[in-house]
Amino acid sequence: MIKAILFDKDGTLLKFSDIWVDSIVKFLNEKNLSEDKKKKLFKKIGVKENNEVEENSILSSETVRDLALIFSEFLDGEIDEIYREIDDFLLEFLKENKEEIVETCDLKNLFIDLKNRGIIIGLFTSDNFRNAKFSMEYLNLDNFIDFYAAADLYEKKPSTESLEIFKEKYSIKDEEIIIVGDSKVDMIFGKDTIKLGVLCGTGSREMLLKYTENIAEDPMGVLKLL
Repeated sequence: MIKAILFDKDGTLLKFSDIWVDSIVKFLNEKNLSEDKKKKLFKKIGVKENNEVEENSILSSETVRDLALIFSEFLDGEIDEIYREIDDFLLEFLKENKEEIVETCDLKNLFIDLKNRGIIIGLFTSDNFRNAKFSMEYLNLDNFIDFYAAADLYEKKPSTESLEIFKEKYSIKDEEIIIVGDSKVDMIFGKDTIKLGVLCGTGSREMLLKYTENIAEDPMGVLKLL
């Protein structure tokens, strides 16, 4: 019996919009980097020349601290200082461009359905807590979420630290949990849980099928597993 569903955020619950690339571009423009350095940095974090984000790249799957580590190769300053600056910048950019926070399906009705079934809902993201919380509050979904696992609260995915804490908190087992995500990191993080790969993010069907036979267009597909 399924007791909990854990959702990735970007590319799963939310459309992976241009906001992340746009925010990085604006941040770097303020740093007066040469075009050559910008191009090299973009390549390292997984932004293509057409501004699309590569599958399983740092920008699509990793954390703000991972971005800071790459940025520190091109910018002056300590990694911790760059990390804090990027984190603050991304949150303010998100608030200024909140209309780009777009859900991949009718999440309110999905969450209502899950709550009516007594399902615990968790959000497990490579983003930081403030960004995740703001996005869910903006969409009026925060009250449905029982547990936030963000990269600045727990070890980043695919470490299962947050998953183990979640399981202990709610006294549930792997086989009672569904992990819903769009990336390789999400699938590996899922470990012994039931996994659902969604095609509304950066992950391809071919890649996701390496980890699960459960594939859906968007998170609404999780209802077929209940």
